[in-house]
Amino acid sequence: MKSRWAVLKFPGSNGEGDALKALSAYPVKLVEHWHEDPIQVGDYELLILPGGFSYGDYLRAGAIAKHAPALKNLHEVISEGCHVMGICNGFQILLEARLIPGFLQVNSSLKFISDMVDCHLNHAVEPWIRKEDCGKRLKLPVAHRFGNYQVSRVDRSELVAALTYEVDLNSSVDQIAGVYRSIGRGSVFAMMPHPERAAFEALGANDGRLFFDNAFEFLSERGTS
Repeated sequence: MKSRWAVLKFPGSNGEGDALKALSAYPVKLVEHWHEDPIQVGDYELLILPGGFSYGDYLRAGAIAKHAPALKNLHEVISEGCHVMGICNGFQILLEARLIPGFLQVNSSLKFISDMVDCHLNHAVEPWIRKEDCGKRLKLPVAHRFGNYQVSRVDRSELVAALTYEVDLNSSVDQIAGVYRSIGRGSVFAMMPHPERAAFEALGANDGRLFFDNAFEFLSERGTS
């Protein structure tokens, strides 16, 4: 049976098309899931919360999206084996939903940053990063204003700083670009860079494919693809 993957769409999100295109390279059952439709345990093995400006970033980025019916059971869905990647605004939504501890501030430059940046893979985290990938440098695009990630020492006891910037891009603590948390049989990987926008050679950057290749291989080996 094919693995079931989904990209969650909110009003105002703009990265779902890129995410769907990146994931369409794999022989999986892929759907775009509307935010008003609840997600039940067992619906998906992999779920992407894409970038963009859900609900226009009113109140705070992700503050309205966290109330979406699709997120109501997400902690249980993850606990039972779903692996979630939140990209940029998806990171912000996961924070607001308290699936990842900490908070995001405006970049220290007070400016929107849109650039290609070098990132380091620091830890093996299933299903996204293999042990043999650790130490690799990836070139990935970023596009955010609220990307300055802060988290307390206590909160960090349950997190893995899986991805870091090579330089201090926005004053995130320890130059963190992506954090990972294991929840039951599943996981949450929240990252500010956009791997889906660096998934094809035609784009001039394909380092982002590593995450999706690894996820497909991992789920295939577990017999779900």
